[in-house]
This record gives sequence, structure tokens and C-alpha cells, in this order.
Amino acid sequence: MTYTIINAQQKGGVGKTTDTVMEAIVAATLFSKKVLVIDTDLQGNATQFLSKTFGNPEIPYTLMACLTSGDLSRGIVKLAPKIDMIACDYDMRNYTEFLDKKFDNITDKTFFLKKLLDKIKDAYDFIFIDVPPSTDIKVDNAMVCSDYVVVIQETQQFSFDGSKRLILTYLQTLVNDFGNKINVQVAGVLPVLLQSRRPLQEKIVHETVGFFGKDNVFNSIINNHARIEWYTAQGVQFEDFHDKRIFALYADIFQELLLRIDSFENTGDVVNFKYEHKFINGNRLTQKGKEMELDGFTKKG
Repeated sequence: MTYTIINAQQKGGVGKTTDTVMEAIVAATLFSKKVLVIDTDLQGNATQFLSKTFGNPEIPYTLMACLTSGDLSRGIVKLAPKIDMIACDYDMRNYTEFLDKKFDNITDKTFFLKKLLDKIKDAYDFIFIDVPPSTDIKVDNAMVCSDYVVVIQETQQFSFDGSKRLILTYLQTLVNDFGNKINVQVAGVLPVLLQSRRPLQEKIVHETVGFFGKDNVFNSIINNHARIEWYTAQGVQFEDFHDKRIFALYADIFQELLLRIDSFENTGDVVNFKYEHKFINGNRLTQKGKEMELDGFTKKG
């Protein structure tokens, strides 16, 4: 079965793209999943991040060109043995106009990407869709494709408010508009700390748990790492102890996501959920983290 995942937040600048790319790379190289990353943001940050990591591969067709032709397979770029990408560029700004000319019905407009994705998704275990921090028809197209949404919440008040709007207003509006055509579940809220041990940030994490419930907040927390910021400029590395810590962090996040999905699939909910870190505990690698070996990841270029 293929699972389509979106890391989402209505506030910009919270690291959605970085988290999406890192989760995809970890899923492919550490967990041996066949992965596709689809970039839907016209800024193309996921495209640039992955291209820097995997040697700036040739991109035959952008996502917009694929949508215009009605064939997503034309844009698939093979980055490594188990990870592919469909790239996005500034031509994606034309998508709303394209849909308006092609369809009169709002349902046809909203589900156009899903119709095309359904034709290729069986080739993958996981599809990660990177979306901009907006709620327009382009994001609607991506969101109705998703099986699970991870809400990325920076430990700031505006981001906390954005999480509430995303879950309680935006996703609920999609359900109200399209009923059982929407099958998305919120896998959980993933906190992102700007700096550790800051009272306001710890207060917001506490409020997040109080508002959404402990079961609905990831046990893993992303701390601010200079190495992650460096990756966005240079591409992902796996060369030293510090890189191994970053991979271990995202390995735990992906492992926890797998267990959350398993709970939803088997019980319809996440109840009494607890995740014991398997790869890194605090800043210390576990034995499993120390023994990590990646399959098919070689930094190119």
C-alpha cells in the first residue's frame, strides 16, 4: 500500500520543506522504502534541496508541464535507487488559471492532481508532497491526495495558532465540502524548537499537548541544528558524527510516523501512544543509531 504524506503548516518558515526532504531520504536510504517527492511550491525549494544532494540531475519536465500534459510520469527524476522526484518551478503560478479554463466543476478542479497521481502511485511505498504555506486551490489539490498530514509546529504563538487553523478549520472545510472523498488523517503535531530550554517555547509545547492531547503530539522534537541549515545550502551529507545525529533524529521521526500510521490503520485512532526513541535519545546516539548504514545514498556533485 502507498501512503501519501504532507508536512503542513499555515505559517511559513517553519521547516516543512527540510522535514519533507529529510524524511524522504531517511525513508528511502535507511528504511528501504521506495519514495517519490513531489514539489508543488513554485519557489522550488524541495527541488533545489534534492538537486544539490543528488548531483543536480537533469529535469525533463516540471510539475506544471506534467499537469498540462496529463501525465505525471514524464516528470519523474530518478535521484537514487529508491528515491525519485517531480520538480517544481515558477511556471506553477499558472496552475489556478489552467484549472479554471479546463474545468467548471470545483470537484474536478480540486481532484485533478489526485486523478493523475493515482495512475503512478502504486510504484511507491511513500509519496511526500511539499506544499507552500497557503490554502489555495494548488494546496487543496495536494491535500486531497494525502493519507496523513504531519503538522509542523514551530514553538511560537503564531505557529501554534496556525496549527489550530489548519486542523480545525482548513481540513474540516475540505471534509465539509467533499465528504468521504477526503480520507486524510492528522498523524500528529511535530514540534520544532528554535532553541532548547527557552521558557516560552516549553510553555507552547505544553499548551500544544494540552490542546491537542498527548497522543496527538509527536514524542520526537526537532531542535534547532546548524547542520540542518547547512544542508539546505549544500545538500544533505552523511559523512561524520554530526550528520549521523541528524539522520538518527529523522529516523526516529519516520519510525514514529510508521507506528502512528499502523495505529490508525488497525484501530482508527492513536490512543495511549508512546514512542521509545530507537536511534537517538536527547543528543546521544543509541546503539542502533551508531550502527546506522544507509542504502543507496551517496552525496554527488
